[in-house]
Amino acid sequence: MSNIIVTTPEELKEIITDVISKVLPKQAAIQETIDSITLNDAVEVLRENGYPTSKAKIYKLTSTGKIPVKVYGNKLVFSRKEILQWAENQSKPKHDYSQACSTIARSARRKK
Repeated sequence: MSNIIVTTPEELKEIITDVISKVLPKQAAIQETIDSITLNDAVEVLRENGYPTSKAKIYKLTSTGKIPVKVYGNKLVFSRKEILQWAENQSKPKHDYSQACSTIARSARRKK
């Protein structure tokens, strides 16, 4: 028969947090040192960082040279840092108010 341990929810939460904090930093450090990722990983990294995409879209971008990629044998290899930087450079604000402001300013100057 197994041992039964009685604890409060707070103590249990503290125990679990302690164990997880000992394990996760090691995994995070390993992932940060490995910069090369596969196509599937690239799609997942982009999704996790708010850039939803598909494998088909990535294939299309690689074939046109619009996304940073390397080839190892017949496999596509991406740099986690480069692909996130690329995605950040591709994004733009939903509303570009600078153009609207300059249009209004030009219009106001013409009416004087």
